[in-house]
Amino acid sequence: MTKPKSYMFAVPSRPRDIEDSDLILERLHTAGAFQLLSERMEEETLYLEINYRGEHYSAEIYPSDFTLPELYRCQHLFPDVDAEAVQAAQFGLAVEMEFGPDPLVSYHLQLKLICALLPDVLAVLDDSSEKILSGRWVVLAAQSAVPPSPRYLFTAQAVSGDEDDCVWLHTHGLNRCGHPELEVLNSGRETYQTHYNTLETLACRLLDEEKTPEYKEPFFLAYVAQGIPLVVTLVDWEEAVSCYPPDMLGGKKDREEGHNEDTCAIFVYPNQESFKEGKYSSLAIYDDILKENPIYMLSTSETNRMKALAAERIEYLFRAFSDKNNHLLVKIGLLMDEPHRTDSSEREHIWFEVTDIQNGRITAKLTQEPYYIEGIHEGHIGTYDPEEITDWLIFTPERRLTPDDVYILSL
Repeated sequence: MTKPKSYMFAVPSRPRDIEDSDLILERLHTAGAFQLLSERMEEETLYLEINYRGEHYSAEIYPSDFTLPELYRCQHLFPDVDAEAVQAAQFGLAVEMEFGPDPLVSYHLQLKLICALLPDVLAVLDDSSEKILSGRWVVLAAQSAVPPSPRYLFTAQAVSGDEDDCVWLHTHGLNRCGHPELEVLNSGRETYQTHYNTLETLACRLLDEEKTPEYKEPFFLAYVAQGIPLVVTLVDWEEAVSCYPPDMLGGKKDREEGHNEDTCAIFVYPNQESFKEGKYSSLAIYDDILKENPIYMLSTSETNRMKALAAERIEYLFRAFSDKNNHLLVKIGLLMDEPHRTDSSEREHIWFEVTDIQNGRITAKLTQEPYYIEGIHEGHIGTYDPEEITDWLIFTPERRLTPDDVYILSL
């Protein structure tokens, strides 16, 4: 498939920030986050050629009128004053860029480019994924050496009808990454959340793959219960909707003006025989198991990314400990017992409650029974170096914070 460009719209804190083209060019040349190879201005559009981490990118920058879309998902917390300013905004900068071979690296570059153009960006509308991003989060993400979560690359929407139980799940944003958008057809109000989790997990897994699996090929996603694999497959939307009434939500009649190219539905193969016979089934056949909230394992690359971000922002955790109203958790990667280790996995990542921090070392109490380590049990207390932490959480009296959204502490 041909990748569409990733389209973002940057809302300036001050409208005059986008009026001086010389200032914008000066910012780009002094940014340091990427190598600007060339630039040219044609009418009001600035064309850029960029080198970033050994890959070549092209970008187009131009001023544009602005209207806040009603149905976009607001991904972040905005202070009232920022929210009012975004609502009142009328102009901004459009930033278009075609993604390279690594979608997450490309997305990170686009954020860095926006922050080079507008260091005090108020908000960013990611039109490709239909998200509204906080400018404060964008600045923090752009300054980071670690890319944001792959979940930022797409949005999974749940659309329900007024008269029946039908829910249509579908993504926005995967096309720019070189993958088809994903759908779950004929979900229900009682089951769509578990189907949503499956869809989101599959989307993140695809972003780790060099190419999309062929339609109707089996793709192992997880074990949803002891010894029960969840093997999914992708079916082109035209064939998928033919399995349902045309007037169903998400059915053929809903495809006349959109969702009719580069999109596919998720089905499952219950067993090897069904794959051999080409008989895929609805995800709904696993509803009784999925409602038990199975744990979807993270890929090694995502585990490493989360660990790197947790380490980069560990000082936020240390500062939060000084406020006794906060409750802190850390995830530690402990070495599994020898029989459970594999070439791809040798550590079990489990949550501990922080009880003390002294001289940069963290004392914490185990909150759960390990699966693959016999020597310790729930309630075990140990002291760990920051390098052993793979993730952390801060529970303030108001909200739960992760390394991704610690920008909220500065509000």
